[in-house]
Amino acid sequence: MIIFASALILIEAVAKKSNNQKMDKGKPKAQSILESVFVSAIEKLQKTDSGQLVSALLVQLDMSTGEIYVFDANGILLEKNMIYEWAGQAEKNPRLFRQAQHYMRVGLSALKSRKLFDIPMITRPFKVMIVDDVFNEIETVFTLEGQDGLSEGRLMKNLEHDLQIFYKKIFANPG
Repeated sequence: MIIFASALILIEAVAKKSNNQKMDKGKPKAQSILESVFVSAIEKLQKTDSGQLVSALLVQLDMSTGEIYVFDANGILLEKNMIYEWAGQAEKNPRLFRQAQHYMRVGLSALKSRKLFDIPMITRPFKVMIVDDVFNEIETVFTLEGQDGLSEGRLMKNLEHDLQIFYKKIFANPG
């Protein structure tokens, strides 16, 4: 009887673990880590009583070690973490940096939908940039109400226009 009860508990634990893994299967582990790094960085900004307005976050990626560093616009380190699956993979996977950029874009968009950036200290336009070791911009991966033509409103209008053209082509009556 005890063995039977133990077996049932073990089966339930395995089923619960399997269900939890299925729920996170759609989101890569690296994206989850990146999201948590940005959440922690914003929380640290909120805890400081400097009254400083933030217009940008600077991100350094060390693809050889898998480390990510998030700085404020003044170069003050806010958060760092390591993505173990990236460590030592840069030479083996030349597309790894592009994948990292993609995960950042998707993760930051998800955080925007959760209203993470809707706090008084974050000014508009706001952007998140990947920078090199001396803080020279490599690429902007996220903007809020930017003035560079890639702001969310303009981007959505362009996508909506492209979608309408696509629907017209697909649903056009031949003949």
